[in-house]
Order: sequence, then C-alpha cells, then structure tokens
Amino acid sequence: MGARNLTIGTRPAESNSGISRIFRVLLFVFMAVTTSGVFAQTNDDCLLCHDDPGLYSTVPGKRVSLYIKPNALVGSVHEEIDCASCHQDAAVEEFPHPEKLQPVDCGMCHDEEMTEFLKGVHGRAYEGKDRNAPSCKDCHGAHQVLRATNERSQTYKMNIPVLCGRCHQEGAPVSNNYNISEHNIVENYSQGIHGKGLFKSGLTVTATCNNCHGNHLILPHTDLRSSTSPRNIARTCMQCHARIEDVHIKVINKELWEKKPGAIPACTDCHPPHKVELKNILETISDQSCLVCHAKEDIHKIMAGDTISLHVEVAQLAKSSHNNITCVKCHSDVTANLKRPCETAGKVDCSNCHAEEADVYFSSGHGQAYFNKHENAPYCTDCHGTHLVKLVSDETASVFRSSIPKLCGSCHRKNGRALQETELKEQDALADYSTSVHGKSLAEKGLLSVAVCIDCHTTHSELKESDPRSSIYPANLAATCGRCHKGIYDEYRVSDHAYQESKGKLEFPTCETCHTAHHISEVHQDKFMTEITAQCGKCHKELAETYLDTYHGKAYQLGYLDAARCSDCHGAHNILRMDNPNSTIGPRNIVRTCRKCHDDANMKFTGYLTHATHYDRSKFPWLYYTFWAMTTLLLSVFAFFGLHTLLWLPRSVGAMIKKREHPKQNGKQVYVTRFTKSQRITHIFVIVSFILLALTGMVLKFAYMEWAKFIAHLIGGAFVAGVIHRMAAVVTFGYFSYHVVSLLKAKRKRGIKFSQLVFGPNSLMFNRQDVRDFWASIKWFTGVGPKPSYGRWTYWEKFDYFAVFWGVVVIGSTGLMLWFPEFFTQIFPGWLINVAQIIHSDEALLAVGFIFTIHFFNTHLRPESFPMDTVIFTGKVPLEEYKKDRPRDYEELKASGKLEELAVESEIPPQKLKIIKLFGYIALFAGILMVILITYSLIFH
Repeated sequence: MGARNLTIGTRPAESNSGISRIFRVLLFVFMAVTTSGVFAQTNDDCLLCHDDPGLYSTVPGKRVSLYIKPNALVGSVHEEIDCASCHQDAAVEEFPHPEKLQPVDCGMCHDEEMTEFLKGVHGRAYEGKDRNAPSCKDCHGAHQVLRATNERSQTYKMNIPVLCGRCHQEGAPVSNNYNISEHNIVENYSQGIHGKGLFKSGLTVTATCNNCHGNHLILPHTDLRSSTSPRNIARTCMQCHARIEDVHIKVINKELWEKKPGAIPACTDCHPPHKVELKNILETISDQSCLVCHAKEDIHKIMAGDTISLHVEVAQLAKSSHNNITCVKCHSDVTANLKRPCETAGKVDCSNCHAEEADVYFSSGHGQAYFNKHENAPYCTDCHGTHLVKLVSDETASVFRSSIPKLCGSCHRKNGRALQETELKEQDALADYSTSVHGKSLAEKGLLSVAVCIDCHTTHSELKESDPRSSIYPANLAATCGRCHKGIYDEYRVSDHAYQESKGKLEFPTCETCHTAHHISEVHQDKFMTEITAQCGKCHKELAETYLDTYHGKAYQLGYLDAARCSDCHGAHNILRMDNPNSTIGPRNIVRTCRKCHDDANMKFTGYLTHATHYDRSKFPWLYYTFWAMTTLLLSVFAFFGLHTLLWLPRSVGAMIKKREHPKQNGKQVYVTRFTKSQRITHIFVIVSFILLALTGMVLKFAYMEWAKFIAHLIGGAFVAGVIHRMAAVVTFGYFSYHVVSLLKAKRKRGIKFSQLVFGPNSLMFNRQDVRDFWASIKWFTGVGPKPSYGRWTYWEKFDYFAVFWGVVVIGSTGLMLWFPEFFTQIFPGWLINVAQIIHSDEALLAVGFIFTIHFFNTHLRPESFPMDTVIFTGKVPLEEYKKDRPRDYEELKASGKLEELAVESEIPPQKLKIIKLFGYIALFAGILMVILITYSLIFH
C-alpha cells in the first residue's frame, strides 16, 4: 500500500503567460475545495495508514519511510490543500491506491517557476536523471512548505547560504563530481563582505546566493544568459551597487568605458566571487610578488605521487598574447591575506574574459565531459597552452591552422585519450584524415585553405553526429561542407538526394554517405572511382545489382574506370528523377548524357536497358524468354552429350586396356593422311583464337569473381582484355571466311553442285547414316550390339564442326552488335543490345563448356587416346589404327583406289612431336583450368 508519495518531481512545463497567475491560484484552490466531492478519501483517510511510523517503501538500494506526522501541513502554505490534490494518482474510490505513485508535479500550480527551473542547470540535470540534481522539495521541503518570509523556512534570507551550501561546499557530491571553477564557496562567502554582513551584522539587505544567481533559473557563469556571466555581472551587482562608473573612476577611465565596450574588467576580475572584499586583489598582489617564487626553476608540488612543476618562464609571459594581463586577472581565486596567496588558487577560469567561447565550449561534448570530470576531457589550456598563449595567426601556435590536425589528433588517434571510456564512431581520425585529400593537401602542398578539423566540427562547439545542434548532424552536414564546396552544395540541396529526416524506410544520403567522414578520397583518383557503385548500392541495392550484370558493370568490376558508372549517367550531386526536365537521364538530356562516351549515340541507342534483368518477365519479357531459351539450349546439350560420354566411358576404358596389350610402334610406319596442311593450320588458329576469346570473355562474364579480376589485372586490365578479345574475334572471322572460301573453291574445282557439296557422301552435313551410327553406338555402349563401322566423319565430329560454324555466326553477329552498338541502333531498338548480350554470353558459355569438356573427351581425353591425340597437328593416323577406328571409310578408300594416295610411309620427328605435345598440353591445361573456374563461379556465385 505504501508508495513513494513524498517524492517531489517535475514535468516538462510550458509557460501559460496568457493566464494570470492569480487566476491559476484561484483555479487550483477551487479544484482543491471541490475534490472532496470527487475523491473518495480525505486527508484523514490518508493518515489512517500514513500516521504509522513503521510504514515504509523499499526502493533500489534503500528503505524509505512513508510516515507523515499528523501536523505536517500545519503552518504550511499548502495547509488548506488536500493530499489528493498533489498526489492525484492516489485518488481512488477504493483503497489501497497503487503502490508506485508518480512524483508530485509542482508545475501544476507553479508553472512559471517550473519553466525557469527546467531551463537552468539544476532542471536540466534533474531531467537527465542526475542523482545529484535538486528537486523542488530539496529547497522548499515536502509537506512543511513555508513562505520565504518565515524565519523557519529553508528559503528565508538568513538561511539561503546554508541551504545552497548543502551541495556547494567543499567535499559535497557536487564539488566531487563536477568541475566547478569556484571552490570553498560557503567558506569564502562567510569570510567575504557579504557573508560578514549577513552573519555578523544580521543585514538582510546584503547579497545572498539567490540575489546573484537567481531563484530558479540557475545558470553557470559560463552561460552568456547567466546573471553571473562576465557580460551581465555588472548589471547584477548594480542591483545593489549603483553608480559604479563614478565609484571606480580611478580604475576604469570613463573614456575607455565609452570607446571600448567590453574592454573594462568585470566585477569578478577584481572582487573574487563569493569572497568579496572592499580592497581588490589587483591592488594587493603584483606580478612581481608571484614571480618571487614561480620564477624559480625547481618550484613544484606533489599530487598523487606525481611531481608537477610550478615554474613560470618569464620570457614566455613576455611573448604571450596575455603579456599585458596580470597574474591575478587569471588566478583570481588567490587570497591576499595568506602568506602564500596562491594557496587557494585552483584551475584558471578562462570564461572570465572569454565568455562567448566558454559558453559555446561548455555546451559542447568537450565541455560537458570536462564539467562531469571526465579525466581525458580537454580544457582551454590543453589546446591554447598555459602561459605562452599565442594568437591563432602565429604560425608557431598550436592552434595555427596547419597545426590543428596534429593538435586534435593528439587525442583523436588510435588508442588516444579521446577513445578512453567513450564511444566514438571514428577510432583513428588522425590517420584517416592524414590519408585523405584534405590531409594530403595540407601536408604535401601546404594549402591553408583546405579543410581542417575546426572547419567541420567548429572551433569550440564539438558535438556528436547524433546531436541535432552538431555541425555534422545529417541535416546540417551538407551546409557545413558547403562552406567550401559552395557550387556542389547548391546542386545537392535541390537534388532528390537532399537530406530530409527519415521517412519510414527511406533514408537520404549526406556527404559522409558517399565521401566518408575523414578518409575522403580525391574524386578523380582510382580509389574513389572504384567505390562509387558500392556506395550507391548501399541504398539502391537492386539497381546496383542489375547494373553489375551489364557490360558497363562487368567492365567496372574489372577495374576499367572508363566504363560508365552511376555518376556518369545520373550525375554526382545534381541527381534528379527521370521525370524531372533537368534530369540527366530524362528524355531531353539522355542522348547528350550517352554521347559523353558514345559519340554517335542516337535516340534508339538510349533504349539500351542499363538496369535490366532477365528475371523480371513483366518488365523485360524479351530478356526473360531469351535467357531461358539459351539456358534450355545449354542444359539440353550438356545433358545429352554428358550422358553420351558417360555411356561411352566404359567402352573407352576397355579399348585402353587392349591398346596397352599391343604397344605403339616407333620408327617408320604407314600412315593415312586425315587432315591437309591448310586444315591443320586453320585448326591452330581456331585453338589460339578460341582460348583467347574464352579467357577474356569468361573474365568479363564472371567479373564478380576474384579469379577473373586477377587474370584481368595479370594481362593488363579490362581494356587490354577487350583488345585481345576483339583481335581474337578478327582472327575468328578470318579463318571462318577462309574456310567458306575454300569450300567454294573445292566446289568449283570438283565441278559439283552446291547441294552435292553440302549433302555429298563425305560431307560434314548430317544424314541418315549418322542416325544409324548413333543408334548403333548406343547399343554398343550398353552391350546390346557390336561396335559400329564408322565412316570418315562420325556424328559427334559433325556436331563439333557445326557447333563451331553455328557459334561463329551467332556469337560473332551478337559480338559485332556489342562492339558497334551505335551503328546497329540506327536500325534496331536499343534493348536489342541487351538481348545480344545474353545470347553472346550464354552461347559463348555453351561453346567453352562444350569444347573444353565434351570435345576434349571425344578427341583427346578418352582413355585410349589420353593424354592427347596428335592427329590434328600431324594430320596422320597409323594405318592399322585407322582401319580399326574407321572401318567403313577404310573399305571405301580401298575399293575406290584412293587408299594408296592417302597412305604414306614416314616417321614423325621426335622433336616435332615434342613441340606438338607441348602446344597441345598448354591448350588442354588452359581449357581444363577454365572449366574448373567456370564451374566454381557458377556454384559459389
């Protein structure tokens, strides 16, 4: 039943200045009077439980009494108010009320005071749940709230120093946990003229804490709004001390006062806060009296076991920008009547002179860390120095522009002070900045106009990226960068990328998104160029993936930086939707955009689908059906011939065993000439050009794989790979044309018709005999029938031939479209280039896979021929071997009398055979390796 109903809390209150205070008080009294008819209980009802001294509640870490004395409200300003008026959540119709009650909201009645309280340092600490923050009850009491005129009240004039001194005295939690420039506040006040007047003379007109600091709006003197700020202190003091100008005529000349506003010293410069004396310290302590001790080189003090030098170099004072300022101007907390006046001196409070800078600093991350006594927090002297304080225009100053990165980097580096017990996004800002375009321009070129730390993070108001006040907060970052990059900022802020607060899942990029925070690359250098697509892909993932499937994207992945990237088409900072008239990819500008790379681009050319995908049937039906048609062709060919090879393999192993029983003869023997010299040379051109085409083509097709990038780099990059590919294509067109011409010459020489050339008995065109041979082969493979009697050309050799013939036509024609897209789009629509790419790529994959697996097996890798059949290079086959492998052709040659013409007794030179085998092994190795890489890429993509 017990609750924390004695806790006085606060609420974020807004000022209701439109309603008079009197009306609000009357309204509250009216509510209090009428509550007896609303609430079920009276104060007596509450005391039925709360007059028990043993009633308590347990909160984390301690036991809290809930006992209320029966006369607790007697004499209180709240005497006529019911309990339930303040503890409204205790107003229930049936007991008990909730055990956990909300803190009392004093702002229900005292909203102006509450508003001021919340604006002050006490209120901000309270809202931040600082355990040392005071609440209303800490000053005014919980139930026995007395008027300030009552001598028993905590807020009575004579009691104010004691009340404030509970927290603001040496050894109190506030002094121990926060960096407050004033120390021994209560002691100093008691010894000062104000304290003596109050405590010894009983003068209630003398100044107490609230006269200088205010009642509820308590602000530190470093805040420019504070009544104790150097800017405002004179006005505060003049509440009691009138005609300051006349009284201080000897100290501050009126002419100086009028001509140089702000040049005069603040009251606290001469009269230390709290320990105010009639005689100011400037008149009692000279610089020479300080230097009597501090000019000695061996003067020091011991703190926590460390020896700290207190030596002051006089020469440094002379060179310092503070050379005309006396010691006690900064060390204003000295005590003149002590033997060692500096015995009471603490850390210098720079805000006495630099009020605006101090105001900004203490609202920054650095200042807040210092105020909360973070041991690694920087203070003014850490950056500007102690006695040798130099102007920012001095090249030798630590705060000179070129020295700023080193200064900030002394903490913001790997394992630096800034990273100790903090959570910072940047872990090695100095190293990152040093390698950036800004850092290099500063270090290598000495450009003082280049951005340094303070340009982005400001000089004193350093705040985290998550703070809306921060100069690097996402909404503010573009404007920060725009201070230097004005033209880019003007483009960015009207673009579709211009930062807006997050709308659902939509996120808008800032400068940091693309350029990073510190590791900023030169936008024209390779590093930045190679990162563009990855950067855009952070948000535009699907578009980036489809881009990488295009020729542009594949060349880009191989490091070809002249390939079109996102920014080349969409712009770098002026990125606009396609329907925007100013968009670089809009109908008005798209041709101009394409012509940056393709001089002869036309409107049809722009129909090329830069982000198309063959997976989307609704958007790109032609690509979808083309892809699946090619995929079906590829799978069916490999399925058919793969099964054919598996069935053949056992018979081939048997042939190998028999062949080993009859070793191959060496020396001279009778050969059958199977291929002419021109055919053998042509085949060498086929081998070389095909391997080069396959290597460079597969590198582009699988550009996303590391092996492809390695090979591209090995041969000189994507551009060189493209040149090699095109040169091999020209060779292919050359031998293809030569072969066609040679066929026509053979037709003319033999005097036969074209139909006889194509469908003749020894042509490479399929005929019925091939069907019979195929069926006989299947029966032989499966052990149902004998080995077929093959003729000059087998059905699989004819397929190999037509695969090359068909491949050159299909792959060649589509390759030409990709090579000269501007020319072909004068006739065809641009999307046909996308179709050509799919056909070219998949047909090439089919050709490479087939040649390096099925064809290699059929001709070279069969067990009886392993590791290589050299007939294509020598042109000759041993007669006995030919008789076994091609019995039907052998009999036909013998019957026609042509066998004698083709049979020749000779010996293949061993040296020539070694060269042939070396060349063949290289080709075999290259093909097999390529098949392995392709298979790996298809499986692990």
